[in-house]
This record gives sequence, C-alpha cells and structure tokens, in this order.
Amino acid sequence: GVVGLESEAAVRTMLGAVTYRGRDEVIRPLVGATLGLRLSSGLESVESQVFVDEAGGLLLCAGSVMGSSDGSSGGSSGGSSGGSASTLRDRLRRGDFLGLDGAFAACHYDVGRRTLTLLRDPFGQRAVFYALRGEVLYFASELKQLLALAELPVALDPLAIHAYLTFSFVPGEATPISGVSRLPPGHRLTFKGGRIEVEPYFALEERLIEIAPADAAQHLRRLSKAAVERRLGAKSAALALSGGLDSSAVGLWLKTAGVPVTAFTLDFGAASVEREEARETAAFLGFPQVLVPADPAAILEHLDTLVWHLDMPFGDGVTGPQWLLAKAVREAGFETLWNGEGGDQLFGGWTSKPMVAAAVFGTADELSLEEQYLRSYHRFYGLEGRLYGPDLAASVSPGLRRGFIARFLGDERQTAFLNRVRLTDISLKGSQNILPRAGRMAAAHGLSVQMPLFDRALAEWSFTLPPALKLHGSCEKYVMKLALQNRLPKEIVWRRKFGMSVPLTDWMFGALRPAMEERLSETAVSSRGLFQPEYVRELRLGKDVASETRRRRLGERLWALLVLETWCRLFVDGRGRPVAVPGVGAGGAP
Repeated sequence: GVVGLESEAAVRTMLGAVTYRGRDEVIRPLVGATLGLRLSSGLESVESQVFVDEAGGLLLCAGSVMGSSDGSSGGSSGGSSGGSASTLRDRLRRGDFLGLDGAFAACHYDVGRRTLTLLRDPFGQRAVFYALRGEVLYFASELKQLLALAELPVALDPLAIHAYLTFSFVPGEATPISGVSRLPPGHRLTFKGGRIEVEPYFALEERLIEIAPADAAQHLRRLSKAAVERRLGAKSAALALSGGLDSSAVGLWLKTAGVPVTAFTLDFGAASVEREEARETAAFLGFPQVLVPADPAAILEHLDTLVWHLDMPFGDGVTGPQWLLAKAVREAGFETLWNGEGGDQLFGGWTSKPMVAAAVFGTADELSLEEQYLRSYHRFYGLEGRLYGPDLAASVSPGLRRGFIARFLGDERQTAFLNRVRLTDISLKGSQNILPRAGRMAAAHGLSVQMPLFDRALAEWSFTLPPALKLHGSCEKYVMKLALQNRLPKEIVWRRKFGMSVPLTDWMFGALRPAMEERLSETAVSSRGLFQPEYVRELRLGKDVASETRRRRLGERLWALLVLETWCRLFVDGRGRPVAVPGVGAGGAP
C-alpha cells in the first residue's frame, strides 16, 4: 500500500513483483491512500482476507489469524464468522490483542481519521516492510515489492551487513537497504500526518509458578494438542521429520488429532546424522516416509531463485535443504508443511547449557555473556579486522550487535537467567531467523507452513515453568521429554540433541564450488567493496581460523558470504527483479 498519496500505479507495481504468490489481486483506491493484496493461490480468499468497515475503511490480511480474546482454542478466524480480516478489525476496534496468534501481516486504513495501522504476527512468520519518503509511506509484505518502485533509492546499509556477518541474518528493524525498515514481530505501527509510531502488543514475560513435573508434563500435552488442532485445515498433512524430539512430537500430536501424515526426511547420504532415527519414528507412528535427497547440485541449480524467494539474506546452510524438501512436498500434492521448530527456544535446548553454565559457575559479567552469545553463531564475530574492507570497517557502530542481545538478555522482567537466554533465542533465532526463513521457503512453492511449537498460549505457559523443568542438570527440554516418554521410542525421547548437520564444507568445495569461485573471486569481492579480497581468498583455499576445530565452520562462513553476494546481485544490482532460472513456485514462474 501507499498512504499520503493516491497511487494505484505504485500498488500495482508492488503486487506485480510477487506474481508467484497467486493470480488474484485486490486493489482499492481510498481517500489519501491506495491498498492492495495478492491472494496466495489456494490458501486465501477475498472473503477471509478483505474487510470493508461501515465507515468505508479497509483492512487487508495476508495469512491466517487464530486465537480468541480469552486465549482459548478456536478456528483459524478466532471464533469470528467473518474470517481473518474481520477478526483483526474487531480486535483493533476494541484494542484487544489478548491471545491473538497466527501467521499474518495486515493493514487497516481509517478513511475518516486518515490513519494507517500495520500489524505483524506475534512470532514473525510473516513480514511487513516500509519506507517513508517525505510524508508518504510505502509498505509491503516483501522487500522486493518496495524495491520495484523506481522512486525509492537502493543502497546498502553497512550496519545491517555488519550484523548479518555475525548472526547470518539481519536482526532488528533495519534491512540491508538504507531507508527501508521492518515492523518487529508482535508489534503494530500507526501512521498519521507523516508520523510513525511503533509499539508492541505482545511480549513474553516470566510468571513463575510451582508445579509438579507430572502435572507440567500433562499440561504440556494438553497445550500442544490444542496448538496442533488450532492449525488443522487440510485432511492430510506433510511433516518435515528430522528424527529429533521436536518434529517427532509434532508427528505424535498430528496422529492423536486423527490426521493422516506423510513424513518427509532430508537424506544427506553418508553425512546423515538423524536419518535412521527419523525412519524409526515414522515406523513407530505408522507414517509413510519419503526420503528427500539433499543434493548440493540441485541447490546450485536453484541458488538464485532460492535467494530471491528468501527476500532477506539468510546465511544459514539449512535454507538449501529446506528448499528441496518444500519442493518435494509440493510435488507430492500437499498444500501445508508442518515442522517441529521451536522446542529448543521454548524449553531450554541447544545454546542454553553453555550459557547457563557460564553464569552459574563462571565469573563472567554481562558483557562477556553477550560476547559468548555472539560467538555461538560461529560466523565472523571477532574476525572483522581480517574480513572487513576499509569502507565497511569505517561504517560500523561499536556496540550495535550487543544492543540486539542486551534488550533480551538483560530483560529485568525475567528473573531466571535461563529465561533471559530463552527470550533471546526466541526473539532473535526464532522470530528473526527460523520462522521467516521457513515461511519464505514454503511460500516459494505455494505452501503454508505450520509450526505449532511457536504457539502463543504454549510460549506464554512455558515462561511460568521453573527453570529446572527445562534444563534439568545436563538434560535439555526436560518437561518435554517427560511429556513424551512412553509415547515415543525411548531412544528418540532421551538421547541428546544432534540437530541438522549440513555438510557445507564438502559442498562448498564440491558441487557449489563453481558459484563460490565466481561470486567470491578476487575480482567480484573487490568490485563489491565490502571485504578484503585476501582473506576471502584464504577461505576459498580452505584456510580457516587456526584455532577452529570443526571443519564445518569453514563451509558455514563461505556459504554466508556466497548468499550475501548472491543477494546483493539480485536485490541491489537488480532491485529485486525476478530471475529467470529453474525453481517455479506454485503460483507461476518467479
């Protein structure tokens, strides 16, 4: 949409940048604004996504809304007969966001007050981008839509690039394009008279209670079952089954809900870590299983299209395999893909143990805890002197990256240190990486993605649990394991977490090498002007940090640089224009 100017041409241009989403579009000129929506093929309808109020105002909603004002379970429209758009309009009118959940981006324009409201879902699966030019606000659900507007300048924001090189994604409200911002998850934006105000409507807050382990396990089962049932739609489900605890749990709850499930598991060949566990879980639950080859040659073939669909640069190596899995799910005829993301963030897995150990047994102050958290991403934190070129080095801001962490790791509402770590994981790795990345890879193939562990009621309840029910000695996600014991194989429930191990180093020096050598060549790096060609050349020759003991880190760093250069070519040099390469989404060629 555009507010402060009536421009059907601008809205049509922005909708035209995402034709892969579907064939049907709605464009509504209003007094002082023009709004538009492209409906996702087979997933959205005009009746559920568009609402005109009695005063002539308009609300558009991309995605689905669920939850009711009392936090109880309900259908996708949260108990309203009018669909997601009318549900949100009712909520806005009442100022009631209690229990509001789902995966949505929405806009409402009040004609009488000449006021725009933008909303983004609590955990950030859907995105909202905006740019202010004078007193005119342009906004869209994908960055490439804004870049399609000739009136908006396109230049890199060095601070966003600086953050990306540490996190492998861009955190916060900034984007890599100067002058373009993002609405944070769980926030609403109000625009009136040329002024922007942004405020949260959702925040996780610790409210610890005393509860017996058995009671907590029972409550977790009830909330998880409700989270799955709220998201049910199709008569059958595709499940991304890794063989770990979280995806196995989602499979169990889908089966309990009576949904026929087909499991899709990535097959990394000899490098597979959890393939046999996934096979065991699928057999135990009675699911047919499809092994999807994680073929780096196919990732190379689709690299430009993959990065184009990501919209923002996401430098985690799982994006390529996620692309292939979503493609296989769509080709099998499914419209919805379920996954088990969220268990680590909600219930104390993965990064929690070393962070908590440092706080309990070490003498580290808050500053060193932040540094430890930054180093846990294993990209270029601490290597800036070797990587950054003079211009990038001169542009970075001291303390920027710590600032992203401090607002969560230092949140005084969370008295338990474990909860501050979990809040940081949810707010950064979850809401700004895992959810939008998974959503983008699914949408590229015309799929919706359901992540029931990122459920608002479940997340809020998890912040009432005593820390010992999450990290019990060295046992991660203790309450979740109690809830699932005797319901899944013992070997699945109680074994330690391994996670998806993508053999990126082998891939970068194998099938992905042609792209690496061309896009990270000394000529290409010098031309881009961000990095020191000599250091990138060392990485391409297989030389990593001398103290690095894990060979996979070399591949992770090279992949992050490859994705960034590919993204720059598509979104800076090419202003986000579609790429004519393989990888057709369900709504048409990108």
